[in-house]
Amino acid sequence: MKFVQIALVIGLALVGIVRAQEIISTTQMERQIFDWTNQERAKIKAPPLKWNDRLAIAARLHSDEMAQQKDLSHQLKDEPVFTERLAAQGAHFNSAAENVGYGDDAESLHDGWMHSPPHRANLLNPAYTDMGIGIVRVGDRLWATEDFATVLQKFSSEDFEKSLEQQIASLRSGHGLPPLKANASLELRRIACSGNASPSAAMGAAPRGASQSYAFNFTAPSPEQLPTTLANRVLELSGGSYSLGACPTQPNGQGMTTYRVLMVFAR
Repeated sequence: MKFVQIALVIGLALVGIVRAQEIISTTQMERQIFDWTNQERAKIKAPPLKWNDRLAIAARLHSDEMAQQKDLSHQLKDEPVFTERLAAQGAHFNSAAENVGYGDDAESLHDGWMHSPPHRANLLNPAYTDMGIGIVRVGDRLWATEDFATVLQKFSSEDFEKSLEQQIASLRSGHGLPPLKANASLELRRIACSGNASPSAAMGAAPRGASQSYAFNFTAPSPEQLPTTLANRVLELSGGSYSLGACPTQPNGQGMTTYRVLMVFAR
């Protein structure tokens, strides 16, 4: 009889150890879901997402707010829209999406999102490059947020201008055209930083004596995204030069950062 009692005590102890091992932290669950997401993306040959700490912080803060207010929503009372929440953590992007949900464990959260068409579309969208997940536990319920973004390199004015020059040179070279002479203009950069959106604002930088001048004033999230009219003009010119100036803009109403660019082509 004594032996049976000892065996029972040992058995209960082992069950306790197994149950303790089954309880994982919310950060471990976040990483589990992140890994499962990339496994699903691999099945459709979508590029893997990179873990982004800035997005994860924004996601955790939102999950905590949902848990406190006991409300499943993308925008809670007195809270900015989600893109502004991402930008507030220093994320730099030109597109983003968000999934929210609650459940009992990581599996139920992930399965719920994967079986919901709009949430699944966010998870598998090949355009997104980065992901952050935030899970908050309150009692037996998990409140969770997934933030996705197409993250962009953050440029200084000088670097953005140089990248634009390289983009234009590559565009013309690909069509067998000679390079255009490029000139960085501090005056155009100053105007770009002022926020003036008028094309005529750039014409003051046109060289005297030029037979033809074309001015452009536009915003772009990256140097690779040239306006169609500008790309066409670049290919129409047989030669000549251009001046340019660029400046990071303040985030727009959705929290997305762009660059204002002023360019003047002359021949």
